[in-house]
Amino acid sequence: MGKKEINTLISIVVLFACLTAVLFISSLKRTPARDVRILSFPMELAGWQGADVEFKDKEYLKRVYEILGTDKILIRSYRNSGGERISMQVVYSDQKRQSFHPPEYCYLGSGNNEMLYRGKVDIDLGGGESFSANESVYQVSRNKVLMLDWYTSGDIMTGNYYKQQLYFVLNQFKHAKNGGSAVRVWTVVASDGEPAALERCKKFIKEVAKVLPDYL
Repeated sequence: MGKKEINTLISIVVLFACLTAVLFISSLKRTPARDVRILSFPMELAGWQGADVEFKDKEYLKRVYEILGTDKILIRSYRNSGGERISMQVVYSDQKRQSFHPPEYCYLGSGNNEMLYRGKVDIDLGGGESFSANESVYQVSRNKVLMLDWYTSGDIMTGNYYKQQLYFVLNQFKHAKNGGSAVRVWTVVASDGEPAALERCKKFIKEVAKVLPDYL
């Protein structure tokens, strides 16, 4: 092993040692839980009318809460006057990083769905602001579904899961605005194709991003 490889290895070891130390310290200094309002997220949003997705199987829902370690889970379907449909899910936790995971864990876990595409897309928020979200396309039964997902931690929005996890810990350590969420927005790809489905999601997310921080 050359000198360059040794230095790289040492840097990686030091980085993980620092991260481990931060994780340990933050576990000793938890910031108090905040009262978030994600379940009160607006039903009406810039021409979109929402409806909560109800689970009839309460035992199943209870198991989901136990697995994720949080009951602050918003699952809602939105529809506009043109008949277009968008679904949104927000999973929030103020203390447990384990509450968040990439969406393919759910979609591909059953073995019945197929991922057709995975990439990145920039979401224009207006005023020169934007953020990067993850774009994925799944074959779910007979439907093709396009999904955009991202994460929040404190006041940041990012498509990078590991960046969210790091900020989640650092915010607790600094006693900054704590907590985080995993956000997913998806729509069925209709006859107008994937480009139209993508634009539909991007326009909806632009409206979501204006108000979401007030409910996290």
